[in-house]
Amino acid sequence: MPKLVANDIALMLKKRISSGEWLEDGRMPPERDLAVEFGVARNTVRRAVGFLEGDGTVVRHVGRGTFLTATNPLSIVSTVARMEGTSPADMMEIRQLLEPTAAAFAATNASAADLNAVREAHKTACESQDMPTFEHWDAEFHHRLFACCRNDFLKEIHNLMRAIRNQSPWFEMKKRSFSEERRQVYCEEHQALLDALLRRDPDGAKTAMLVHLRTVEKNLLGR
Repeated sequence: MPKLVANDIALMLKKRISSGEWLEDGRMPPERDLAVEFGVARNTVRRAVGFLEGDGTVVRHVGRGTFLTATNPLSIVSTVARMEGTSPADMMEIRQLLEPTAAAFAATNASAADLNAVREAHKTACESQDMPTFEHWDAEFHHRLFACCRNDFLKEIHNLMRAIRNQSPWFEMKKRSFSEERRQVYCEEHQALLDALLRRDPDGAKTAMLVHLRTVEKNLLGR
């Protein structure tokens, strides 16, 4: 088993906090106990807890211990924290549930300015010369499509999904699966989606988005 580092431990602790562990008294175990549990040096645990303190998950009181700042597992903060470890397979399933419907909404609700913004993102992505630039504008294409829906709640759900997919492990996965041939396929699929949006064809947009996401799933997950 690879040796755990502070970032790993911070993520594991956050999941346990979000699941309701230590909720009863609102206090985490001492760092020395956690160090023994994880089999690491105490200063590694101290750094991990420091990450949690930095993002507001916990607060440390000298001489008293480390306390949870949000003790309600149903709070928005706790719910979002649990999502940070979302698997790529789960993410792709949710994307295939939400994004085709969002595309249909966009075809119906988008203004001309909204559609021009989507077209601009698509054009820039297709003209990009490197993977990071393409990934940025690919994500921006989808982001602008959600803005076309004129549904703020749906747009914020997508923002949350985008934030999760911007984490380092996701970028590395996309980097490994990237190729020029696949970039060209993505651009062709985005063009088909854009064409459906411009025709104001919700069924066509829904179908085009689903086709695209199934291609992404195959390239990322090999299925």
